[in-house]
Amino acid sequence: MSVPGRAQQAKSTEDGQTEPAPPAQAATGSSASEFPVEVAGYLSFRYLNDDALDEHHFYSEYSGSLFLSKTIGRWRFHAEFNASNASEFDSEGIHLIPRRADLSVKLDSGFVNYNARDWLQFQGGFLFIPTYWRTHRYQSTTLTVDEPLIDQTVFPTAFKGGMVHGDTYFGEGGFSYIVYGGVDQQTEFQQGVLSTWIERARSVGGKLTLHLPTRQFFNTFDISYHRLYRSPSDGRPDEIYGGELYLQKNRVELLTEFAHASLDIVDGVRLSISQGYYVQPSYRITRRLFGVFRYDRLDLDSLYASESSLARQSAGLTYRPIPSVSLKLEADRYEPQAGRRPAYYGVTTGIVYFFHLP
Repeated sequence: MSVPGRAQQAKSTEDGQTEPAPPAQAATGSSASEFPVEVAGYLSFRYLNDDALDEHHFYSEYSGSLFLSKTIGRWRFHAEFNASNASEFDSEGIHLIPRRADLSVKLDSGFVNYNARDWLQFQGGFLFIPTYWRTHRYQSTTLTVDEPLIDQTVFPTAFKGGMVHGDTYFGEGGFSYIVYGGVDQQTEFQQGVLSTWIERARSVGGKLTLHLPTRQFFNTFDISYHRLYRSPSDGRPDEIYGGELYLQKNRVELLTEFAHASLDIVDGVRLSISQGYYVQPSYRITRRLFGVFRYDRLDLDSLYASESSLARQSAGLTYRPIPSVSLKLEADRYEPQAGRRPAYYGVTTGIVYFFHLP
């Protein structure tokens, strides 16, 4: 699919070492595969804090992802499967076996893509909503252990439907676009607590990314705007918008994302607001070692702002002894309930192994 910015592509370090490409693209165009389909994926261990920061509870997550792809002419077929022992903290997908408290096996994404031109492609199936973090979600390529607080909370996670997307470049600049629609699914929140039921709604959205020319001052300067309109079965629509900024200059990268949702709109009046943002600078210390910092802020419900506002500061290191292995370590400071409760500290870790079968 079209990507919001060039950060998703495999990156080459100054001495030529290449970081692993995102699993969905790692084997694109391979013709020497010994298998009838392209096979890739990763195994991951993470030690994380509970999604509800006021719980002050840490848990261990063991997960594995498998990616199957096949390209036939202009057609590309792709499926992503995930198994995890911490299913309640995973993105919503299509469960392949009955859901259990300690195990979930799901189809996270599955689609067929037709490439008419670089600037005109068609895609249909079970797709992720194209927010920055859902597009760049792979643990084998992200620098942080955990996802931002706004991920899977303000925008819905996935939808069944289709999209039209493409990229156009001219000189140093260009733009990418995505127009999509279908039936989405989103985990509902209740006074700052993650509930167990999924809301589905008819949705239509679009995203535009500008790849701005900078006369080579920046390696990459991308700005994105994302808009989504939802129509749930209760007849009270939601309007969601977001913005993204990605900058890269030599060893330094800056990523920031904002999302705002006006929920349950009745006669033009919104009954609730959910919004959040994060700012994430990073620095490549050596060809194998990266430093990253992130400030997160999330307000789950404006009606309970004093109870549902969360913040987190993270500082960490990612070490890749070889391109297929990532070792991650972060120190975190959590602020539950907008500072009404004392902040506390924790350490999160991650070990990821990426594989691509020939």
